[in-house]
Amino acid sequence: MLEKLAKHHTTWIKMLVNLGCKVYDAEDLVQDMYIKLNKLIKNESRIMYGDDVNRYFVWVTLRNLYYDSLKEKRKSIFYEIYDNDEVELDEYNQTEDDAFSTLIEKINKITSKWTVYDRRLFDLYFMQGLSLRAISKGANIGLTSIHNSIINQREILREHLSEDILDYFNQDFDKI
Repeated sequence: MLEKLAKHHTTWIKMLVNLGCKVYDAEDLVQDMYIKLNKLIKNESRIMYGDDVNRYFVWVTLRNLYYDSLKEKRKSIFYEIYDNDEVELDEYNQTEDDAFSTLIEKINKITSKWTVYDRRLFDLYFMQGLSLRAISKGANIGLTSIHNSIINQREILREHLSEDILDYFNQDFDKI
C-alpha cells in the first residue's frame, strides 16, 4: 500500500499547499499521513478505488492532519526575542500581573457579599462560560430569572470596577 501511496507523493504535497500549508510542513504532514494510514488501514482495499488510490480518502486524511497541526500551533506560546533589557520586560509583566490580581481580588470582594445563588450564577456564567439556557436547563430555574440576575450582577460590577477595568485595558496599571 505504501508503494501505491508514494507514487502520488507530489500530488499529496500539492494538496496540502492548496490548503495553505507551507511546503516544508507539507513534507512532514505527508510522512505523518503515510504512517497513519499504514497503522490504521490493515486491508488496503479500503483505501483503493479500483486499481488506484482513493484520492479523496487521502485528501481528507491530509486535511485533518493539517488542521490538527494548526490547532497545535495555536496552543503553543511563542516568545519573541527583544533587544531590550530583560529586566524591563519582566518588571512590565509583573506590573500587569499585579494589576490583574488586584482586579480579581476586587471582584472576589464584591461577589463575596452576594447570596449563594448569585455567586453560583456568577461562577457558571462569567467564569465557566455556560450559556443562560444551559444554566436554566441544568438548574431547573426560569430563563428570565437567570437573565435578570446576570444583568443585575453585571451592573453591580460595572458600578464598582468600570474605571479600574478601563485603566487595565489602557495599561495604566499604577492607577488600579
